[in-house]
Amino acid sequence: MPKRLLLTTLFLAVLFGTVPSVASAADCWKELVNDYWADNRVDRTYPISCYREAMEKLPRDVQEYSDAQDDLRRALLLAIQDQRDSGGGYTGGTGTTEPPPPADDNASKGFFEEVIDKLGPKNADSIPVPLLVLGTIALLLLGAAGVSYVTRYVQARRMHPAPPEPRP
Repeated sequence: MPKRLLLTTLFLAVLFGTVPSVASAADCWKELVNDYWADNRVDRTYPISCYREAMEKLPRDVQEYSDAQDDLRRALLLAIQDQRDSGGGYTGGTGTTEPPPPADDNASKGFFEEVIDKLGPKNADSIPVPLLVLGTIALLLLGAAGVSYVTRYVQARRMHPAPPEPRP
C-alpha cells in the first residue's frame, strides 16, 4: 500500500510539474509577438514552431501593412542558424537574434520619451500611443467646443436688446 501511494504521488508530481511548461510552450507565439511588439525586434531565441505559429496568427492587416511578417521571418532564419551553430539544441530563450543597440550612458531621454516609455504599449494587445494621443486631442476639442457653446448661451441670456428708437 505505501508503495502504491508513493507511485501515485510521484506520478501526480510529474504530471502537475509538466503542465505549466506545456501551457507556456503552447503560448510561446504570444510571448514572441509581445517581444517583437515592444521594440520591433525579437530579443530572445524561441523554438522554431513559435515563429511559424506567430506568423500564422498575425492579423491580416498586420501581415499586409507592416513589416512584422518579414521581421519574424528574419528572426526565424536567425534562430535556425543559431540552432545549427549551437549544435541543434534550443537555447531556452537566452540567445539573441539581433544584437542590442549600443548603450550610451551619457545620453538622457527627453521628457516626452520618458512619458511614452511609461505610458506606451507594453505588448501587442495594448492601445497604441498615437491612438491615445488622438483620443486626448479629440476630448480636448470637444471640451473647448462645449465651453464656447456655454459661453455664447450665457452671453445671449445676459444681453438685453436696446428698445428701438422712435422714428421722427
